[in-house]
Amino acid sequence: MASEASKGLRATFVTPWYGQGIPGGAEAEARRTAQNLAQAGVDVGVLTTCLAGLGSDWDSDALPAGESVEQGVRVRRFPTAGRDAEAFNRLNQRVMAGHFLTPHEERDFFGNMINSPELLAYLAAHPEEGPFFFIPYLFTTAVWGPLIHPAKSVIIPCLHDEGYARTASVRRAFEAARAVVFHAPAEKSLAARLYDLGRTEPLILGEGIETGWHGDAERFKQKYGHGRFILYAGRKDAGKNVPLLIHYFMRYVAERQGADGLKLLLIGNLPAPIPPGGEKYCLDLGFVPLQDKYDAYAAAELLVQPSIMESFSIVIMESWLAGAPVLVHGDCAVTREHVERSGGGLHFRDYPHFAQCLELILADRALRDQMAQAGRRYVLDNYSWPEVTRRYLGLIERLSAEPTPAPTRWEGPIARQPAGRAKGPKIHQMLPDFAFGDAIGSDVLALQKALRSWGAASDVFALNVDARVAGQARPIHEYAAEAGPDDVLIFHFSIGHPLVEQFLSLPGRKVLRYHNITPARYFDELNPEAAQRCRQGRQQLALVAPAVELGLGVSPYNAEELRQAGCPAVEVSPILLDLDVLNTPPDGLVLGRFGDRRRNVLHVGRLAPNKCVEDLIKTHYWLNKLAPGARLLIVGSAGGMEPYAWAMRRLVGELGVRDAHFSGHVSFPALMAYYRAADVYLCQSEHEGFCVPLVESMHFGLPIVAHAATGVPGTLGDGGVLLPHKDHVATAETLAHILGDEGLRRQLSAAAQARLERFRPRRVAEELRQILNQRLGLALGGRS
Repeated sequence: MASEASKGLRATFVTPWYGQGIPGGAEAEARRTAQNLAQAGVDVGVLTTCLAGLGSDWDSDALPAGESVEQGVRVRRFPTAGRDAEAFNRLNQRVMAGHFLTPHEERDFFGNMINSPELLAYLAAHPEEGPFFFIPYLFTTAVWGPLIHPAKSVIIPCLHDEGYARTASVRRAFEAARAVVFHAPAEKSLAARLYDLGRTEPLILGEGIETGWHGDAERFKQKYGHGRFILYAGRKDAGKNVPLLIHYFMRYVAERQGADGLKLLLIGNLPAPIPPGGEKYCLDLGFVPLQDKYDAYAAAELLVQPSIMESFSIVIMESWLAGAPVLVHGDCAVTREHVERSGGGLHFRDYPHFAQCLELILADRALRDQMAQAGRRYVLDNYSWPEVTRRYLGLIERLSAEPTPAPTRWEGPIARQPAGRAKGPKIHQMLPDFAFGDAIGSDVLALQKALRSWGAASDVFALNVDARVAGQARPIHEYAAEAGPDDVLIFHFSIGHPLVEQFLSLPGRKVLRYHNITPARYFDELNPEAAQRCRQGRQQLALVAPAVELGLGVSPYNAEELRQAGCPAVEVSPILLDLDVLNTPPDGLVLGRFGDRRRNVLHVGRLAPNKCVEDLIKTHYWLNKLAPGARLLIVGSAGGMEPYAWAMRRLVGELGVRDAHFSGHVSFPALMAYYRAADVYLCQSEHEGFCVPLVESMHFGLPIVAHAATGVPGTLGDGGVLLPHKDHVATAETLAHILGDEGLRRQLSAAAQARLERFRPRRVAEELRQILNQRLGLALGGRS
């Protein structure tokens, strides 16, 4: 029913296709949101194309152009332009693989996607029909549309962590729009990693769910004749991880001799990719009537949502409303967050976890019902249509009160929009190699987040970019084309590279963030290329340090090296760590294997000569004699030092060292499990610029024993035991004493946690803000 407050308000949804029969989550959300706002009294319009949906022929306009009224909503359809499908497909493969496109290629890509110049021209000529809600984010309508009237543009992205999200054109749209509406905090967090949300207004409004229906389990069983089953609902393709689900389920029933007749039922569009012989256990019911879908939820033991690319997932909410818990993939931040916040299910990351979760829910009816009830409460409290509509009405009312821009003409996308709402200085970062998950890459992202929070425009420029962070970096040449003399450029320096010398010739004020360079002698015989880059880096340090305005050493050791290299102004600014991520739930299998009563000595880091893994092994040889049963857990990959790693394994055999475990590369939850299983942390490294694992150990309250070399004393401080000399017997005696004395372990644990306060992100960030303000004369954060 229309309210007095909503009378006179108008809004327009812009979407690539629209209609009651068009499938898809974003499509349904656009339709239902428009209809609910219209029922609330808003004058709602839709601008869309004549295409019939994602799975339709994009070269053929299936629906007639013109205006119609559909369930109380004005719909205006426009024809699409002719397209070069071959060119689009070629570029699309590169985007999906995480590759960069040039500005010209991106223009061709979106121009040959879902492009309706007539729609965009109408939008340009009618700003009075705003605010405009663009949904979803990845199609041309939402990529070019928000650039026309940005002050009246709102993006409802339905964002996934995929190649499309990392294009420069999508980023431009996000940062130009007046606001961006997210479904859940995890979706907003993803966007914050990809874009500068300081230039827009990020909002979490959720997605409305129909709640006035009832599922009947018995009706479903009578109609379809199935016994116990788990359910998948949705599009049945690889993009939704359906082949993985089928593979896991078939393995599950095979290992359990049929699992008492348990079946996997799949409903939704597209045929299910069931392998030969799988039809006995996996049944594809196709696209079923809506009431049958509701009944299927009610009849299922649980719903499985294996997709890792969800921005909301309506089927999870519907399953909870029908009384069934859910099992989701742990690599999808949004669905995992729903499960953890609601208590309405479990999440898995691999087959053993999948099987364990399935066993747990199937074996405990009370737990199953408890999860389902918790999920239902979560939906009703957060995503009922009246509540979501109220939030949208508040936004529309605010935007309607803001000035309406003048009509304009659509002449195609421009190369780059001017900066958005960020009014502060520009402080950018640059590095040769932008990796995912390492100390420097994490530092870069944390610094960018802090700089933006202080009002600075801040981008990352890199030459070589890991595909997992591709959308968070820009090509180096774009910095030179845009930067001015007052811009600040922070260069992350850790190894030799031609970019180091190019950095000095770029415009702007120069800041060197120095992570230290490992001496080349450690790599000469194992990796000559790495050794050469280290030597080059040492030579370049002498060149670049005197030429910058400010040097930031991430440790006192690094700061001293900068001073010795002639840097005119030096400050210590530790690596900015995200300590909250260390609360990630641990891998249950690792914890189950090593989290017993036996004592564990942990070391984390790459297997490289400077880490002195041989000293860990020799120390453990003596520890075996002093504390029988203790284990040495060496966690980390060889990363280009495979001959060294092989030699370390051979050393274990030659010495007959018992209980030395090499993990290799591990997932982040597995790393968290190793920390939680450990009783003491041991570092015998001879060269560290900072040593992040020391701080991670402090977070977990581990007693720390470390060789007092290079950057280690500056990081560890009084947070552990520093040993001035290498002595394997003495080190083993120290470890045995700690492992055998509960009071001493508590004392060292308290010391480690007290030392952690030095590296709290808020403290480190505030110190850096003051350094930049005082040394460079800036006014970041509005304070001096």
